[in-house]
Amino acid sequence: MAAMAGRSSDTIVVVGLGVIGLATALALARRGARVIGVDRFGSGDPRTSSTGVSRSIRVAYAMPEYAHLAVEALDRWARLEAGGTRPILHLTGQVDLAAPGTLADLAGGLHAAGAAYEELGAADIRRRMPGVAVGDDAAGLFHPRAGTVIADAGMAALAAAAVAAGAELRAPQRVLAVQEAAGGVRATTDAGPIGADRAVIAAGPWTGELVEPLGLRLPLAPAVAQVTYFDVPELVGMPAIAEWGEDGAGGVYGHPVPGVGYKLGFDAAGDDPWDPEGAAPVPDPGEQARLEDWAGERLPALAGRALRSDRHPWTMTPDTDFAIGSLGAITVAAGCSGHAFKFGPALGELVADTSDGSPRPAAAMFALDRPGLAGPAPAPSKPINR
Repeated sequence: MAAMAGRSSDTIVVVGLGVIGLATALALARRGARVIGVDRFGSGDPRTSSTGVSRSIRVAYAMPEYAHLAVEALDRWARLEAGGTRPILHLTGQVDLAAPGTLADLAGGLHAAGAAYEELGAADIRRRMPGVAVGDDAAGLFHPRAGTVIADAGMAALAAAAVAAGAELRAPQRVLAVQEAAGGVRATTDAGPIGADRAVIAAGPWTGELVEPLGLRLPLAPAVAQVTYFDVPELVGMPAIAEWGEDGAGGVYGHPVPGVGYKLGFDAAGDDPWDPEGAAPVPDPGEQARLEDWAGERLPALAGRALRSDRHPWTMTPDTDFAIGSLGAITVAAGCSGHAFKFGPALGELVADTSDGSPRPAAAMFALDRPGLAGPAPAPSKPINR
């Protein structure tokens, strides 16, 4: 599944303006392409994946490829922040709690990426994260290049930079089909056709309906995830936290949110169905109650301080790795699997490389024809503790 060799002067239509689509539009526009970005609702709409106040960012991944990508993303987010007017990164570090084997895997990824980290015993965990309740046999890791991406500020910065680089962003405008045509591609929209040399489909949970007519059946499982915000503004300087489950069990992650307090979520989407034509998902009080129970035991300062919960769609792949590759002049970037936002500007460059016909070696793990995409779509609640 190879891409056509691209020219910097090509016209490229980018379908979907979530974090991956916006970042790809920016990367391609900066390379000299004429970019037309189209989104059904508009970036950041509550019915989409790239919505909400904040996202976690961390380098602690067991797979070195992700750790390296996270370092690149941190650097690119920082450059966007420096060129804008709003803070994007709020880095307070992260404490990871897990079984020894998982901690060793995470330490391996951090080491491979050249990222500083500290191994923690129970007393160290309490020192790094005052108020956390752990047993005397607890073990963990701390790494400083982690914390929070202010999501709405990051999306605004990507959009502003893309427009400044010459990209045209259209929304709301729904793309009904994308197909190869004589000399390039044709995107059919509810506002009329768009002709281009190439296309990038980064339509989140709507990707499947656009790529199946191209003969590509990806085992994607749209699912709905929930996060809860806690009214504890005094804790905005506290590190992020991730408690990884054992033997495939889901865990919990959280991070500080300036202006709000702290955010927590389970690292797996729920089992309730996603409605592609429906309104924004309604929060589940039962899931919030379970998360509040966890907070009361692990972070007692959050007990009774829940402010609100939000829900948004994820798009899961069987192996929780992204799906990125090309079918001739059409490049697909899908399968966020609940952990793509943090990588946004780095993924934009990677997808742009793929569209240009020069994919990075690291992109092989996201290939559309890899064995991990050969099976059935996963259960939506599959955890992403990697």
